[in-house]
Amino acid sequence: MPYSFRSARILAQPVTGAEIPEIETVYAGNRELLLLLDRENDPPVLARRFVEHQNLPPRGCRSSLHNLILREPMAGDVIGLMSLYTGYPKGDIAYVGELFLSVEFQGIGLGREAYLSLEAMLRPGPMTRVRVGVGLKNWNALRFWIRLGFMQVTGMSGDRCFGPGRHAFLELQKNL
Repeated sequence: MPYSFRSARILAQPVTGAEIPEIETVYAGNRELLLLLDRENDPPVLARRFVEHQNLPPRGCRSSLHNLILREPMAGDVIGLMSLYTGYPKGDIAYVGELFLSVEFQGIGLGREAYLSLEAMLRPGPMTRVRVGVGLKNWNALRFWIRLGFMQVTGMSGDRCFGPGRHAFLELQKNL
């Protein structure tokens, strides 16, 4: 089932190959964050992987991955991107793998609006929980997800020792 939604300020639709330059721009605007997360940080590589649905979890299947481009409904300007994987790591869990906003659209409540619209769409379905992974050095994202009710820690991963260039992640969960 292809996921899409519309809210007051966001139109979310499945990404297409024609949108690689726009997706690349979103990643480029978030490059410092990508470095902080110890991730691949080359915007063209990330954009291609996103459009080609290669941003899968371990042993993931492409039919469960829903990569969305977020746009302003009227002007059509790209606001950001969102990745949802349904049925990971268990059948009733939806996993938000990515939520990135273009720099000019950050800090005005659009991330919250995008997530809450997604949650409303998921609520009547078979999903009973939503999970996210958050880098411990990404304080803004930790505050964001905790304010949205992601209070249960379901996993930790990363480097065992703290230090420069070291990274660790929390997996947070919320019941629908």
